[in-house]
Amino acid sequence: MNADEIRTAIRKSVNRITGVAADDIRDTSSYRDDLGLDSLSMLELTVDIEYAFKIKVPEERLATIKTVNDTIQLVQEFLPAQA
Repeated sequence: MNADEIRTAIRKSVNRITGVAADDIRDTSSYRDDLGLDSLSMLELTVDIEYAFKIKVPEERLATIKTVNDTIQLVQEFLPAQA
């Protein structure tokens, strides 16, 4: 799975949670400051990401997720290697 596919899935999830149009969600968009996600919304996003990509993100890494780009990098890190 490439970064564009991951980005699209993340944007859809953020759109569903916040109502912000997917086209308005940038890689550098701050979840808290730009998109208005609170801690509960961030938890919902994390569950969506883990489910969509079939990964488990360690709890200590969750605090490092601030932007869409952070999430893309994290998903790429935890995705199993493609054969």
